[in-house]
Amino acid sequence: SSGINAEWPLRPGEIIIVTLIRTFTMFINKFNRPFIIVIIAILVVVMMVVGLRWRNPPEQLTLTLGKAASFAPIQTHSLTSFQPESPPYYNRKPFTELTDNEKQEIVWKSLNRSDALVRDIKMRCRLQGVRAKPFQFDEFNVGKPRLLLYRKSIKMLFSSNPKTGSSSFKKFFFKLDGVKNPRNVHYPNGHYMFAKKTALTNKTFYDSFRVGTLRNPLIRFVSGFRDKVLRKGQFRDTINPQKKNLTEFEMFEAFIRIMYQNAITQSNSPFLSNQHFTPQWHNMRVCSFPYSLLIQYENGNLDTDAMQLITNTTHIEYSPSRKEGGEDSLSSDDITYAWLARLDRDLLNVLQNEIYGLDFAILGYAKWGEKSFPFINNVLL
Repeated sequence: SSGINAEWPLRPGEIIIVTLIRTFTMFINKFNRPFIIVIIAILVVVMMVVGLRWRNPPEQLTLTLGKAASFAPIQTHSLTSFQPESPPYYNRKPFTELTDNEKQEIVWKSLNRSDALVRDIKMRCRLQGVRAKPFQFDEFNVGKPRLLLYRKSIKMLFSSNPKTGSSSFKKFFFKLDGVKNPRNVHYPNGHYMFAKKTALTNKTFYDSFRVGTLRNPLIRFVSGFRDKVLRKGQFRDTINPQKKNLTEFEMFEAFIRIMYQNAITQSNSPFLSNQHFTPQWHNMRVCSFPYSLLIQYENGNLDTDAMQLITNTTHIEYSPSRKEGGEDSLSSDDITYAWLARLDRDLLNVLQNEIYGLDFAILGYAKWGEKSFPFINNVLL
């Protein structure tokens, strides 16, 4: 169960259908003639088709403010009083110390949880009115995620989703190619190298192990802000045109305000069109793409270990996060807890319920203030 109320209110097309059915039922009871039944059947089919088209708008990238309804009340907590309840982790060991039964259990847990997540997401897509055509591999790759990276040696296809651990995955791919300490794994060097090695056909696509990564939208947003704004200076002139001496948190608040105002006034927001801030459900095409394994960043150790066991790559060291690697003293999770505890309630509402409302509604992540934050609800085995 996803926790979403499955009782839909009747829409205009459905009201018409119900009214026509009731009216024609009265005629049948009165006249009882075969030709009336035939006419009724034809009209009902036509109206059902019209009603379904109204119910299922085409999948498209729009902000759709306020579309995801039934939000939980927002609560603010201090860092000392609010800590997440972690899902059950397995006792992680080096691969060399795992028994065959332990390896099988890791793979089973990860794949079963991912399968439950994929099915839950498909249902949520339907409940949100997102119509997604089944993915078909062709030369145009309609419905393809933003960036697919393929490794023929292990028959694995990776859907790169920025700020969800994709850099570690790219380093993992480079290590498969013999690069001992990969550094520049992004555009243009990284993407060019991946493109040169991509040789996908219809057969290799459907034979591949198709992996994607997801992350709580709030923590992903904070991670993107730290990377693009604080480290690399993007959008700084827009955020602080008067060059005031703002703290990092004040810049964070200003960024949310400007991002929201910009999204309302422009159909193609430069902020939301930046792939580091674009909602994940659209980046990843989760409503239609046939994923074999969806890795939850919050449960990454279990899922990445399962991925390496499945692809027989346990001899490759998987790259750690920036904090684990000593590049940052604080993780984006740490910063998220500190900043969201201070964030203005209205700004938090804008971030959770409007800018990333569909991300939360479709992916099923818990919001700030909910007990299971930052994990995905109802898909823990």
